[in-house]
Amino acid sequence: MIRAAATLLAAIASHPCAAPPTKAPATTPPAPASTGTSPATSPATSSAPPTSAAAPTFSTLSGRPPEFPAKRTEPRIWEARFEASIWAPRDRNNPQEPIQAKDLTIWMPLILQSTWSQVDVQSLRPEVWVHDTRQALGPDSTKMRQGLSQGMSALGFPFPNLSTQSLKWAVTFRAQCWNAVVDEAAAARVTWPTDWPAEAQESLGAAPGFEVGHPDFKAFVDRVSGGKLRSVTPWIAAKELVRATVNAYRAYDDDGIRIENGFPRGIVFNGAHATLAAGSGTSHDCVAACVTVLRTAGIPARAVLGMAEVDSSSSGTSRTRLVSWAEFWLPQAGWIPFSPDLLRSQARGGLNVERPWKYFGSWDGLNECIPLCYGWELPVAGHRSMPFPAGFVWNSSMTPDQYARINDRIALQILGRGRAKE
Repeated sequence: MIRAAATLLAAIASHPCAAPPTKAPATTPPAPASTGTSPATSPATSSAPPTSAAAPTFSTLSGRPPEFPAKRTEPRIWEARFEASIWAPRDRNNPQEPIQAKDLTIWMPLILQSTWSQVDVQSLRPEVWVHDTRQALGPDSTKMRQGLSQGMSALGFPFPNLSTQSLKWAVTFRAQCWNAVVDEAAAARVTWPTDWPAEAQESLGAAPGFEVGHPDFKAFVDRVSGGKLRSVTPWIAAKELVRATVNAYRAYDDDGIRIENGFPRGIVFNGAHATLAAGSGTSHDCVAACVTVLRTAGIPARAVLGMAEVDSSSSGTSRTRLVSWAEFWLPQAGWIPFSPDLLRSQARGGLNVERPWKYFGSWDGLNECIPLCYGWELPVAGHRSMPFPAGFVWNSSMTPDQYARINDRIALQILGRGRAKE
């Protein structure tokens, strides 16, 4: 496993798409300090010595550190684990294992650096189980891709010839995440740019379920702005559009996770257009609708799929699950985060665009959200997600009948936590 991690580091550092950021990223986070019952290091990784490969450089498409009027504060360090698995029942009339695949590759998403987070690449630890047996990983057991959409990276698990009833794969990593603070008065004075920078251009187009430019979305933007979108600054325009979009959802599933047999499979996503028109959807649909409306208005925006510990109102305990939020591009500052889901509780009482909003720009608690993927699945050609997306994709060569018998689930864990110096 250590050799595999070292190979990943070398692949990242030498990749031609790894460009230095416009501003030096924060230093590699120190090891988390133990806080209470959560261990600072998981048993799966504590016995492995750190790799010695040099730290890589990163693409700025994913996000450079913010600039005024935005800044990041209160960094926290998380050791997280993202696991996924598939399995299928055996056929009594067929002695062959139910999962048969050739040249299968599974890609797990990685946001190595964003405006509000950074992964310690030397902490990456991949793991694989076939038939519930943990596999020894060598230098060629995993591979790395960079330069994907939005500057994302992907950790690949290749299986040249797979014959099994079950397959499980996981990646453990350490990430540093920050809170966001925005000077609202200064942000409201930032004017529209002549052209959006290259790092934001990609976040203006349409994508599956993000029907940018649809006539209904154009009409929505015109109705909200009164046909005078640029009579206000981008900050005010974004707040007006997000407020109207959030308010359009009358029926709402704030969890938005598909659970089967007690296990999560991924998010429930029905699409921005269908759910905004119906006024009903999941938290992920609302995020997609906000992103689609902003893009239709000509403001770069993107959805973020991540993981966080969420308190249960019924049991009083917390669990780690998939969450989503959004970001839009503000000239000078960079990517500005906001949570449509958390804004809904404020929207009921009215949101004045001239006053600060919690969870829009300034976000106390963003440092508890670990980003995994921009959008709901990795954009790797020839690959697809499972029916309920969770970021990862695969290039299954299975027949439709074989694919229909596949069961899948994900498991997210926070293994350690700590605070870092500002």
